[in-house]
Parts: sequence; structure tokens; C-alpha cells
Amino acid sequence: MSKEAYADEDRELVARCRQGDEFAFEEIVKKYQQTVLNLAYHYLGYQKDFEDVAQKIFTKVYFSLPKFDNRRPFFPWLYRIAVNQCYDELRRIRRMKTRTFSELSSEETNSIENLISQNEIPVVSDEDRQEMLALLKKMLDQLPAQQRMAIVLRDIQDIAYPKMAEILKCTEQAARLKVFRARSRLKILVGKALKNK
Repeated sequence: MSKEAYADEDRELVARCRQGDEFAFEEIVKKYQQTVLNLAYHYLGYQKDFEDVAQKIFTKVYFSLPKFDNRRPFFPWLYRIAVNQCYDELRRIRRMKTRTFSELSSEETNSIENLISQNEIPVVSDEDRQEMLALLKKMLDQLPAQQRMAIVLRDIQDIAYPKMAEILKCTEQAARLKVFRARSRLKILVGKALKNK
């Protein structure tokens, strides 16, 4: 399906929702549920409540539909709501306790391994790789929220820079800069951690 057809399908679903069609919103949830779950999981870094966070996101989307400008693409708007909710949840969690980055699936671990190679971190053996993955997950937790979001969007979820710019409400150049700064900061944190070993 082309981008235009995808966008047209979204506009039709939103229009049906506004007319009171509950099945249309169920279709929106089915269409974007995995994307929202992935974002909440990656960004919040814990498994316990990320499904509840995804539910909150879709609740916000539902009640915000009357404000949505149907001439604009739906996905970046939905994703922005999801990102904002994740920020809110992270602030709430930090007030309550110190967070830890949860165990990731093999697919997600591959994304983290890509971060290792992008940051030019030497890894020799499988044991080194496992140790580096654990360290990198820990360092991701230490990044400021904006930088962690940049890493999650670009390097873990593989969102292209133009779409990232829409989601983060910035220029494409600014999105690239955020990723560069986040990667640089991550490299410094990992480097310091390795020196202290």
C-alpha cells in the first residue's frame, strides 16, 4: 500500500470515528497498536506497565480526534501523542523510583548491537558482546529523555529522519542533530563505564 493510500485510509477511519463509528476506532487501534506498544516498551524500558501506557495513549487519541486536522497525516499526530504520554509516564516513574532498562527481545537486542557498532565500541567475543549489551542498556537509562527518544526512534525503531522530524516537531536537520548528540553522549557514557571497570 502506498503512503497516499495509507494516509487516505487513516482519514477515512478518523472521519468514521467522528461520526460515532466505534468499529473505525478499533481498526485504528489494530493498525497502530504494535507501533505504540513498541514505542512504550523501548522508551520506558520496563515491561510491567507498558501495555497500560499504550491503553492511555489510545484513550488520549480517541478523545483528541475532534481536534485532529484531517488534512494532515494521522500517523505523526498519533505518534506525537504517544511520545508525550511516554514523557509523562517517565516523569511519574522517576518521581516514584529509579528505573532500569528491561530485558529486550532478540530483534531489539540486534538494534542495540547496531548501536555498539555505530559507536565504534570494540567487541571481540560473545561474552564481551553480552557484557556490552548489558552495559549499553544501562547507559541508555542514563541519557536525558530527549536523547533517549532520539536513539529509540532512529536506532531502535528505525524511523527515517523526515518522519522523526514530524514526530518531534522539529526540522529534519534538528532531528539529525538530536541523534548525533545522543549517540555522542552514549559513546562518552559507555567509554567512561569501560574505563571504570
